[in-house]
Amino acid sequence: MVGTLFGSFLILLVFGVPIAVAIGLGAMVPMLMQGNVPLTLVISRMFGGIDSFPLMAIPFFVLTGTLATSCSLTDKVVGLAAYLVGQMRAGLAHCNIVAAMLFGGITGSAVAESAALGSILIPGMTSKKYPPSYAAAITSTASVIGSIIPPSTLMIIYGYLTGVSTGRLFLGGAIPGLLVGLGLMLTAHIQAVRLGIGVDPDLEKRSLAGFTRVFRECGPALLIPLIILGGIVGGVFTPTEAGVVAVVVVLLLGQLVYGGFGLRSLRRAFLEAGYTTAMVFLILGASTVFANMLTRARFQSTLISLLESVSGVPEIQMMLILLSLICLGLFIDATAVLIMFAAPLAAVCAGIGYDPVHSGVAIVIACLIGGVTPPVGTLLFIAAGIARISITEASKGVLPFVLMLMLINVVIALIPALVLFLPNLLF
Repeated sequence: MVGTLFGSFLILLVFGVPIAVAIGLGAMVPMLMQGNVPLTLVISRMFGGIDSFPLMAIPFFVLTGTLATSCSLTDKVVGLAAYLVGQMRAGLAHCNIVAAMLFGGITGSAVAESAALGSILIPGMTSKKYPPSYAAAITSTASVIGSIIPPSTLMIIYGYLTGVSTGRLFLGGAIPGLLVGLGLMLTAHIQAVRLGIGVDPDLEKRSLAGFTRVFRECGPALLIPLIILGGIVGGVFTPTEAGVVAVVVVLLLGQLVYGGFGLRSLRRAFLEAGYTTAMVFLILGASTVFANMLTRARFQSTLISLLESVSGVPEIQMMLILLSLICLGLFIDATAVLIMFAAPLAAVCAGIGYDPVHSGVAIVIACLIGGVTPPVGTLLFIAAGIARISITEASKGVLPFVLMLMLINVVIALIPALVLFLPNLLF
């Protein structure tokens, strides 16, 4: 059954069938072949897969990101990042990464970051003679941070599918998100020196008065992640309720501090959030059916047996799992990979002795790496489109950054304290 599931799914992808439809139809093929699985299972599982209170957080966090883009809040975040790191070699590249770290605490979405920050920073980088492929690589890989640093829509999905505490997953992603940012900044500097680029004239003197001015402009926006995490850790509200609070705070800040919203900008923000949510939930519903068929096919037992035949060392088995997810990400969207394999792989990781929060964060990062790798790297496609280059040209500059992401993922998988320190300390 496992071979039929994957074979049907891949054939449908090759013929250009949309990802959600390919997942759903691929799951139905073994049902029809066996004949003893009722097709009503498709309807019940799809509905059950999205009928969840925790998942209601996703549209609210997505809406938070689109609203932040509709007012000047994103510009203020970029301004603070530029003030902090703009004087460094490849300052605009570092600004892109730091802005992604700051903006990630507001949106929780890698796709939202790639589009919002890319539209601001990629034109600025190319105008300063940065190669377009370098600018696209920086933007696509930095936007990964948006789904690692809390809040994260992918952490919400993983927590729902596996029963792991979303609050602990949020806190578990904080230090890894910071490590990803620092690793990408190191790679950006090395690449800038190697290519002979990034000598940006930054004439603004750094002073306490200047920092106070910039922080005063951006400070209100930074209240959003503090309110979200503080409320969840303090038990004031659930992650779903935190999404509602984030929307309210962005609306208030946008209206009272950052110049207000027009009816057209509000309409666009709500429509974009609706489209994104519909796409995620359609994939989620179809993937729930696929994951159910994997469970019926005893995929977990098969995978554990396969891993044990290769090596009996849990760390090596975990590396094989992460490598498999990265390879799947070459052809399947990161969200779809996570939804299809979260529950089975969580059971496998528990079987080899990994903490559920630790393995969850490592799995999410592995899925996100697929978002910047061709041929189906969604984040790389967005950045390449903004830079007005082909995906082939964008791919030339992304390899060093992908290798850094993979290295950090390995380090995180081998050192549990990097993930579990904050959850154990605060939750």
